[in-house]
Amino acid sequence: MKAHTSETQSTITPEKALDFLKEGNQRFVNNLKANRDLLEQVNATREGQWPFAVVLSCIDSRTSAELIFDQGLGDVFSIRIAGNFVNQDILGSMEFGCNVAGF
Repeated sequence: MKAHTSETQSTITPEKALDFLKEGNQRFVNNLKANRDLLEQVNATREGQWPFAVVLSCIDSRTSAELIFDQGLGDVFSIRIAGNFVNQDILGSMEFGCNVAGF
């Protein structure tokens, strides 16, 4: 799978983003994963990033949102904080990141 571009990101609806996350989680549950060239994704996102979702999760060290939802580099903004809660600072960071990334 390739990293998202501004063009592919602009076609993703909230419903499609949720479908991507659900499909990825189903792969994770089934101990499968999408075939990705991580070095290619690093190079593809060097000039910018176009994630399709923001995921707020706990700082738990046992896994990450990218693994649980089987997403690649540049696919999601991942916010991790102890207690898994939102305050004005966290919400502001999420809003700023989304604005800069174009969604």
